[in-house]
Amino acid sequence: MHGRHTKVRPHHYAAGVVAVLVALSVALGLAWFDRTHDTDRASTSTPAAGSSSTADSELAACRAVWQAQSGALAAAGSSLAQWRIHVDAMNQLVAGEITLAQAQDFWNRTRKGAAARVARYEKADGTYADAAPGCPGSSGGSQPGKGPRELSGCVAGVRARDRAIGAGTVAVDTWKHHIMDMEMLRSGQITPEQATRMWLRSWRQGVRELDTFTEVRRTASDAGSC
Repeated sequence: MHGRHTKVRPHHYAAGVVAVLVALSVALGLAWFDRTHDTDRASTSTPAAGSSSTADSELAACRAVWQAQSGALAAAGSSLAQWRIHVDAMNQLVAGEITLAQAQDFWNRTRKGAAARVARYEKADGTYADAAPGCPGSSGGSQPGKGPRELSGCVAGVRARDRAIGAGTVAVDTWKHHIMDMEMLRSGQITPEQATRMWLRSWRQGVRELDTFTEVRRTASDAGSC
């Protein structure tokens, strides 16, 4: 047997080729699966990253709106503190707790700087109005969807404070018109009788609006925060 060459039988050769092809197919299949699996993992992870980035951007925008709201609420509180003293003087006068001379002293003191405080509020409210659309759920913004807890709490706070600012705007507007009425009386543009009728209307309206602002602002302070 030594020195003789053994021929490869045809069926053995064919079997070898098939085995190689099968092995190659399996290897290619595994490689394809790995690439597909990696692609799937990348595709499923990308939205999560994008979603997190979007939430961070929305939170930053809502925090900017929150800051603008803080300025508006502070300015409203400063202006309406004068208006509160003004209407409370009338309440005490009607109740017989103070004299007309004392009430007039309160009114004269609260009149000083009142127009400037109203103007500061209007400017701060305008700044807030410009920023508001940046936060979902605030004035001029779209309704918020489900998101991270921190963002949801911030949006809830912004929405509550938006309602407080709305109530403040209504109250400040009434106070502004009464300031104008007082100036018209001082300049002789209206009679004392006309001024009295206008004051009685503003007083009753002012009491209601101040109470509403106080309540809505207190509710807002218990809502979410940024």
